[in-house]
Amino acid sequence: MASGTRTEAGADDIELRVTGAADGSPGYVVRLSAPGRPPVSAGLGPLEEPDTLVRAFERGAGEADREHAGECLYTALLGGALAEEWLSATASHAAPRRVRLDVEPPELRLLPWELMRHRGRWLWRHPETLWRRGCSVVPRADDPSAQLGPLRVLVVICTPLQDERLLAEQELAAISGALERSPGRTYLEVLDVPANAAVLAERIDRLRPHVVHYIGHGMPRPGRGSPVLVFTPGEARQPGPQPWELEAGAVADLTAWKPLLVVLNACHAGKADPADWVGGMARAFLDAGSRAVVSMQDDIASDCAVVFSRTFYERLGADQPVDTAAAAARSELARQAPKSGAWALPVLLTCEDPRSVLPITFAPPPTASVQDILRYKQYVDLGRFVGRTDERRRAWWALDDPRQATDATDRPVLVISGHSQANFAKTGKSWLTNWCLVTWFLRGHRVVSVNLAAQLAASARADGTDAYPRHKDWLTALRLIRQEATSPEQLCPLPAQAFGEFNAVVNHLVEAPVLPNGTLEPADDEGRRFNDEIGDPRDGRKERIVGEFLHALQKASDGRPLVIALDHAESVMQGAFTQVLYKSLVRPVAYGQASPLRLILVAPDSWVGGALPESDAHMITRVRVGDFDSAHFMRLARLYQSRLRVQPDETVVELLEALHKNLEQHFNVELFSQLVGIVPQWGAAHLQEARR
Repeated sequence: MASGTRTEAGADDIELRVTGAADGSPGYVVRLSAPGRPPVSAGLGPLEEPDTLVRAFERGAGEADREHAGECLYTALLGGALAEEWLSATASHAAPRRVRLDVEPPELRLLPWELMRHRGRWLWRHPETLWRRGCSVVPRADDPSAQLGPLRVLVVICTPLQDERLLAEQELAAISGALERSPGRTYLEVLDVPANAAVLAERIDRLRPHVVHYIGHGMPRPGRGSPVLVFTPGEARQPGPQPWELEAGAVADLTAWKPLLVVLNACHAGKADPADWVGGMARAFLDAGSRAVVSMQDDIASDCAVVFSRTFYERLGADQPVDTAAAAARSELARQAPKSGAWALPVLLTCEDPRSVLPITFAPPPTASVQDILRYKQYVDLGRFVGRTDERRRAWWALDDPRQATDATDRPVLVISGHSQANFAKTGKSWLTNWCLVTWFLRGHRVVSVNLAAQLAASARADGTDAYPRHKDWLTALRLIRQEATSPEQLCPLPAQAFGEFNAVVNHLVEAPVLPNGTLEPADDEGRRFNDEIGDPRDGRKERIVGEFLHALQKASDGRPLVIALDHAESVMQGAFTQVLYKSLVRPVAYGQASPLRLILVAPDSWVGGALPESDAHMITRVRVGDFDSAHFMRLARLYQSRLRVQPDETVVELLEALHKNLEQHFNVELFSQLVGIVPQWGAAHLQEARR
């Protein structure tokens, strides 16, 4: 055993590095490096023929074959001169131990090292040891510091073939269910079978995902060219876009944006070659700038792929490091399919500390926390919000584009409107608004949700009665915004004292043409109506009141971006909105004269069309939602079912497919919540969730 030089292993990593002999002689060398210990080296022990070991994953192989391969691999790597050093290093190292296996010779990369076994235990399934493959950390020019969430994930489905597409849909549902149960923390988009590399590149560069997950075909065997990802845009033997391939050599120049993590799932492909997969395509993504790649070293059954993806993304969504997520997914695979060997198929390859692969962070406003979301039903319920990915991105980015500096806002007014093509009562405007509010909250904005259809408290009514008109005048709308914004039921309530000067101005100007001389002391609102019979209609009293209200909101924001969502804006009389609120409240915000305020107006298309002047359209972002397209029913149903934690069931699928056949072109956004009362499995899951 000979001592070596210190490697670039992480501060708390144990590194096992396999290289060719330094003098060029036959054989290989294993070097073990551990914190606080001098590196030691020894020769790699004898191995069986690579083809023999690789066959441990073939269809005819059994558990005994995998055990034999695992013991052979362990003996060669750690069973010789390094045995005592390995046992000593792992015994003295605090759990969880992180172990990096760096296999340099290409001919050894294809071996199923994940199967290593010693004394009746699978090393890569040991709960206290987090294994990964990878090279020494290379200093990067890019900034490794934390990135503000949500975690952005792009799932790329590579084939439309019916049988394989169904498997992809199940995996997509598992990923979505795992990630999007936590509102605002993740954002997921799906790219269905891009027609060419330009389409794929455009979507990645536009979204800038932290994670790209490919589901589709894999690579050829050695001797048949570079490893590739195969994309099949059209049905077999049908006219249309032709199949195309993304070669490993083209990965570096594919996109300007480099995803931090790439997941390559070839579970629906013909048998992929592990040497090409681990050493070719996966390595190409690392060389291009990704920090980690997860790939499969052989075919994985579709149900196992679903289990792996669900567990892996559940852990990533809970802010766990990528190696912890991979280890948890292995454990779950081993529990659900113990004799299949599927748990050893995923390969985690990194060139970064696993804890730095996805440095996603959240920055809720001071005195608030991420957990505050769980106190409000309107936000908790977002765990069942499905679809609307394009609308989500456009609405979220309208006020807070993550591609820009945090204080960059081109259009601080957003309008979310809706129109039902089939005359349904709802289109999901409030769901989309609430999802955006949570997202902005986790990114550091103060957020206030106002329901303008609510009633004003009796203490704030002019005549003290309980009755109040459904369509509100401009002053009632301001009072309702103040009431809702200062309520303790808000995620970010505003201080009531911030409105003291506004109250004083209202108390005087509702019954007087001008303010008295001198400084007004903060006061409580006396709740009187505005008297239009006194003064001159052009005396500016209304503008002064609304201007004071804007000033109160700015003061309450304390310099932090403040988003106020005005839901059911149609509850305000259109004349009152256009003649007073739009001119003195909305327009100044839209033109950047009331920073750091942002406004969201939520209303039906029919109301918005008459309330917003076309001349200001360039300053206001408009996002429209409508009914769901029935062509997307089965995908959305699977996503909803996954959110309920209901496992795919043949009887449920048959029921949903029968319903799908009878749908018109569009269906109601409330249909899935209605099906909870019809589908027994959904109803039971919903009831169980409500009891938590």
